[in-house]
Amino acid sequence: MAPLTSTKILPDGWSDHHRPAAEGFLSGQCRAERPAPSQDWEPGADAPGNQSGKIWSRLACSVQILSQAVRPVRVADSVEVLATHRVSVPITAVPLRYKDYFTILDNPDDPALNGRKLTVLVIESGTTNWTREYLCQEANSS
Repeated sequence: MAPLTSTKILPDGWSDHHRPAAEGFLSGQCRAERPAPSQDWEPGADAPGNQSGKIWSRLACSVQILSQAVRPVRVADSVEVLATHRVSVPITAVPLRYKDYFTILDNPDDPALNGRKLTVLVIESGTTNWTREYLCQEANSS
């Protein structure tokens, strides 16, 4: 059976009408930065700084710890815990890439995440989503 040519599957303005509801669950705030590329240092020159490039200084986000994410890993003489998180941001935000990082400024759903830095490992998005999801990793030495 062929669809009726006089009807639309989605009405005009549908996306603009639903986007605020979809982005409404982004109750936190985060900053995103890109690590500065490594620079060669020449004797007599100023030492290269640990500067990074800000991608955005404050943006709505949602941060979740993924289940079974915390695993102790033995690294040389110490133990690191790799915690995997999912960070959601509006799809209209400047896209991040592998090894960019978030600083969680405010996360009312889980205040224990405030101040943590998360490194981007995987970028996810879907055609019907109004958010982009980043799978991130945090390394804590103990």
